[in-house]
Amino acid sequence: MIDALCSPDELIKTSRLWALEIANSRKPWMRSLGRTDRVGSLSEARAVLNAARQQAMKIAPNMPQHQACLDVMEEGILYGGQAGVLKVCVCTCLVQIGN
Repeated sequence: MIDALCSPDELIKTSRLWALEIANSRKPWMRSLGRTDRVGSLSEARAVLNAARQQAMKIAPNMPQHQACLDVMEEGILYGGQAGVLKVCVCTCLVQIGN
């Protein structure tokens, strides 16, 4: 809900202020799962994910949850936040079944 930097002590206060501003139409309500303005180009994102995959395989080759986490990020980048959330559900089940 909060898209601002604040200290942990100020988190509740800041979130309340944001909620009031949104409710009083002083701040626009945005669907954050649909936002893509913070993601760079697709080629840059894929390059970063591929580098992270290689590093994860090198550091922890027997930990599938690392690759699952990267799969979720890739899904969200390619198809949007809602698809990423759904992928979390799928990957959570797969990792749990694998254990």
